[in-house]
Amino acid sequence: MGRWLAAQGKAGGMLFDMDIKKDWKGIAATVVVVAGILIAAWYAITSRSDSGTALSESGKITAVFVCESSRSIEATFDNDEQTVRLALSDGRELTVPRAISADGARYANSDESFVFWNKGNTAFIQELGATTYSGCVTNS
Repeated sequence: MGRWLAAQGKAGGMLFDMDIKKDWKGIAATVVVVAGILIAAWYAITSRSDSGTALSESGKITAVFVCESSRSIEATFDNDEQTVRLALSDGRELTVPRAISADGARYANSDESFVFWNKGNTAFIQELGATTYSGCVTNS
C-alpha cells in the first residue's frame, strides 16, 4: 500500500496501472482456459449417443432395450452415418435414418410408417401410428 501511495504521488499512479495490466493478462489466461474446458465438455457431451452409452472405436454404439410384453430391441447407433440398425425380437432387422426431433433421438423411414424413438436409456417403436414396442429400457 505504501509503494502504491508513493507511486501515486511521484508517477501519477503508474504502479497501479502496471498492476491492472498484469491482472488483465491473468484474466485473459483464465478466460482462455475456461473456454477450452467448456469446448472439451461440449465435445464430450455431443460425441455420446442419446442412449447414454460410450462410443466404440468404430463410432458405433450398441444398446439392448428390454421392453414390455417380453420384447426387445438391439440398437446399433452409427453416428457417422446418422442411422440406427435395429434387430427386433420378432426377427426383423432394419436400418433407419435419423429424422428431425425436438427432444431425444428419432429415426424414421421415408414415409414415417416406422419410427424408433430414443431418449436417455428409454426407447419405443411406432408402426403405422401404433406403438408396437413400448416401455423399453436399457442398462447400458
